[in-house]
Amino acid sequence: MTYERPQETLRKRATSAIIENAIFDWKSGVVIALTILITVFPPINEGWRWYYLAGGAVMWLALFVSILTDPTANAKAVAELLRHDFNPQELRSQAARDEIEKALEYRKRIAETIARTREGVLREHLRDTATQIDEWIGNLYQLAQRLDAFEADEVIRQDMRSVPQAIQNLATKLKGEDDASVREQMVQTIESKKAQLANLQQLENMMQKAELQMDSTLTAMGTIYSQLLIIGVKDIDSGRAQRLREDITEQVKQLHDVVSSMDEVYRAGA
Repeated sequence: MTYERPQETLRKRATSAIIENAIFDWKSGVVIALTILITVFPPINEGWRWYYLAGGAVMWLALFVSILTDPTANAKAVAELLRHDFNPQELRSQAARDEIEKALEYRKRIAETIARTREGVLREHLRDTATQIDEWIGNLYQLAQRLDAFEADEVIRQDMRSVPQAIQNLATKLKGEDDASVREQMVQTIESKKAQLANLQQLENMMQKAELQMDSTLTAMGTIYSQLLIIGVKDIDSGRAQRLREDITEQVKQLHDVVSSMDEVYRAGA
């Protein structure tokens, strides 16, 4: 079975969304409706029906190609797809929702900035950059989901409070216990509790790292947006666009590493 990376699947779906946007655009609907109307009820000569139909088809095809190649319309279609896939309202934490909203807004503004760039090699480089940002947002959303789940996990929160106290209570009882077998069992229980506490602390530290990484990612998105504005103003070559892509690749890798580490900690504590 062929494996498709998430960003490849997203790219294919984005292409489908762009095509659907071109097909179902309201202007296309108007052309189709008028073509049907004048074909069924020809205003001049009934013998010209096929000419009306052919003319309408040519007009629709021209409009379809125009919409399909319109960078602004394409950016809007992809933005709607991203918002559907990475819906901030599905997150329980208001802070997480706000961060994903901000990331999606950056993505929208970046796409609009690229759409205003002159046609040529530079725009193609910047379009590749936008595609990388889509993957970036996907990783950011996964991070937000895990943080959201952690904050809503009452069992983890209760364990964070109760396990240290349980260790302390067992240690106090151990000092006054004379029975060797009971002492041995208490020691084993204490060690087990300490291992649990270590996992909980590791998880908490990982969540703190994840929050910092999310902040860093949003800051980097803001920086890239401002750099794209500079590219548009100064009309520089594609070298800076390439550096932007490299920066994004590094950020995507960092996000992916954090998500993977969080999953490992969760599995270790399961």
